Amino acid sequence: MSFIATLLLVFAGLAFFVHTLYGRTAALFAMKPAWRLDQPGRRTRALVRFGFGQRRMVDPEERTPGLMHVFIFAAFVVLALRTLMLFTMGFSETALVALTDPGDAFWTDHRLLDAGYQAYLLAKDLVALLALVGVGYFLYLRLWVKPDRLTASWEALLILGFIAGLMVSEYLFGASRMVLATQPFRPEEPITSLLAMGLGALPPGAVWFVGGLMFWTHLCIILAFLNFLPLGKHFHVITGLPNVFLQRLTPSGRLTTPNLEAEDFGVRTFRDLSWKQGLDLYSCTECGRCQTHCPTYVTGKPLTHKGVNQTLKHWAWDHEEELVGVTLGAASPVEFPPLVGAILQPETVWACTSCGWCETACPVFIENIPRLIDMRRYKVQVEADFPPEVQRVFEGMERQGNPWGVAQESRDAWAADLKLPAWGDGGTYEYLFFVGCAGSYDDRQKKVSRAMVRILREAGVSFATLGKAELCNGDSARRLGNEYLYQTLAKGNVEAWNAAGVRAVITQCPHCFNTLKNEYPDFGGHYRVINHTQLISELLRDKRLKLSRVMDETLTYHDPCYLGRHNGVYDAPRAALGAIPGLKVVEMQRSGRQSFCCGAGGGRMWMEEHLGTRINHNRMNEAALTLAHAADPAVAFPSATDRHRPGLVGDYHGPAKGTVAVACPFCATMLRDAANDTGREDVKVRDVAELVAEAMDTSPRA
Repeated sequence: MSFIATLLLVFAGLAFFVHTLYGRTAALFAMKPAWRLDQPGRRTRALVRFGFGQRRMVDPEERTPGLMHVFIFAAFVVLALRTLMLFTMGFSETALVALTDPGDAFWTDHRLLDAGYQAYLLAKDLVALLALVGVGYFLYLRLWVKPDRLTASWEALLILGFIAGLMVSEYLFGASRMVLATQPFRPEEPITSLLAMGLGALPPGAVWFVGGLMFWTHLCIILAFLNFLPLGKHFHVITGLPNVFLQRLTPSGRLTTPNLEAEDFGVRTFRDLSWKQGLDLYSCTECGRCQTHCPTYVTGKPLTHKGVNQTLKHWAWDHEEELVGVTLGAASPVEFPPLVGAILQPETVWACTSCGWCETACPVFIENIPRLIDMRRYKVQVEADFPPEVQRVFEGMERQGNPWGVAQESRDAWAADLKLPAWGDGGTYEYLFFVGCAGSYDDRQKKVSRAMVRILREAGVSFATLGKAELCNGDSARRLGNEYLYQTLAKGNVEAWNAAGVRAVITQCPHCFNTLKNEYPDFGGHYRVINHTQLISELLRDKRLKLSRVMDETLTYHDPCYLGRHNGVYDAPRAALGAIPGLKVVEMQRSGRQSFCCGAGGGRMWMEEHLGTRINHNRMNEAALTLAHAADPAVAFPSATDRHRPGLVGDYHGPAKGTVAVACPFCATMLRDAANDTGREDVKVRDVAELVAEAMDTSPRA
């Protein structure tokens, strides 16, 4: 080959790439610092599993496309060494001969190395074929199937062409070398050998031309590909693996605790984002997996996390010079526009229910929710700009210690006849039963509180409540952006609980559970927090509860986002329901990890839905469809992950009869309202604790 031509090609390609990458990297340094290098061992294991192992790519809802992506990724990893070999061949004729002729003296003198090289060639030949299969599949997907989650893109087609070109050019170059060297069929390169048999029909001059053309084509595609990556969505090829390594290691339900004394009030402009949040934007692949079960997208709200990521990323790239100027200390400071209002619409930022599906589905671990909450924090704490219905919630929490604004004096009225022990009355108790605002004030949820008391007493659990002294944990305030109010409540609760010697807490609300378990430790509140379904499951397992009443009915269970996705509690509520005699539990398609939100998370419990269809209606329709299909299999049961209409199961408008079990007061309210709104009086919504208490054997013990 040609040393000079290869050198000029490499120099030009790398120079342009470094120039582009410098701008992208310098823009990141204009953003706030963030520390993401703790626990290197754990990060490395995650990188191996989710980065190189592509674990999330083959999740159930997108298993076939994921497998095809794994094929292409494997080809890139394996062929990276082959590409280096090709560049080396361009610089050295000796390397060209040695790397294409298995009979060369170099291999005769290095038998062990030769064996390893032959194994590599076999792997290279096979994964290149798999990559071509993947390219063919994705072309079919984009040009014929056209799934809803994929945005039509010439860039995607170009990249698929690049990938196919790399595989084909490598095959044909190798085949031409075989023909020119008159080599027989080589089992270590079966595909290349078959192509060589075809090329053998051409004159030697034509074979030489094809080989040279494929060699330079391969090198040119590599350098063109490399320079194209930072210009579009395929930048994730460069940033994806680092983003996986730098992922958040804390639970997904845990938000950061800003230092309010240092005036860390949230995010207003691009410069208020951290460089990790910027890296998230660079890493978005536009795969659309975040949309499949996103409650806002499925119900027509102005929020898709893919859309937010692309909007912010392209704004940053369009204004890269200003961001880089800040990094370099430009003399005249640049006034950056606010993210909310100028770049993103307020409706987009306030639509999120923080259900966590987008982060669960993302193959490169993009953290969407914290970024939106940070934007809310600035709007609330600095600009006092938030949806009007939220004002009442803030005032209620500030003045009465609950979002309903009901008098604190009536907080324990639900238990007036139960004679509950009070924490701090001189007794010794194992658990603090944190009833929560809904369990104390919502008429329907009070029944769940009473059911829990009955269960705890029947099982002989040592517990007490705070009575009138109980205050809201602050979850809704934090997720609505009022960090100051949240921290005030959290610090007050932790100070009081620590002084009272609280060590373990029972909650009946997943939002309370998540906040106390994952976020209170930032303020010194280190407690063993257990959700009521977990405790009930343990009591049943240990035979401290007996369930004898037969319930001859069909039931489906709705997974709360803050119990399931954010905290991984899926089995406990199902185990409790499964212990009830006669109860038939059928699963919704969107259940477990793929569960669909009720619409109340992220503070949306207190806000109206003015756009699109109601999220709770979509979920209730699916629950009704599940119950109807269980009663009559002839009822059509479309796929929840339909390629063209995700969430199709939420379009069912027929009748149904049965029960929807819940484990969250917000879910109970939303689904009960949805049952009423959709005219489904025969669908009951009941908490797991109510069902267990009803099935209990309360006969006297021996």
